[in-house]
Amino acid sequence: MPDSSSHAAPSFRRAGRIVAAIAWMALIFAASSRPDLRVSSVDTLDFILRKCAHMAVFGVLAILLARAMAGEWRRRPVVLAAAWLAAVAYACSDEWHQTFVRGRVGHPSDVAIDALGALLALGSAAWLATRAPRTEPEARP
Repeated sequence: MPDSSSHAAPSFRRAGRIVAAIAWMALIFAASSRPDLRVSSVDTLDFILRKCAHMAVFGVLAILLARAMAGEWRRRPVVLAAAWLAAVAYACSDEWHQTFVRGRVGHPSDVAIDALGALLALGSAAWLATRAPRTEPEARP
């Protein structure tokens, strides 16, 4: 009879990855609920920093979603596409959510910036994974 404990660790790791993605989404939601997120008194600098933050935040979300879906980068184009689509869908819902927050508005251009950030992050992670030496999982006794 096979030892069922050998399957518990991967399930626990995957659950942790799912929780991490959900926690990141909650953090995005909380930030979007704030009426003002200015980071600089200089308008141009504030604009650039906020757009870079959009890209970074949704890049991290896309990677967390991909890890929650598959846990591995190699040969997973469907998982990467699904993670990108899920990140973009969340970006759409985030911009819609902002229309209900006093002092905030939703911008389709922010969704495009979020989508670009997610794409760059997933593409970079997938490229790095193809360059990393492949290791075999350790055998369990």
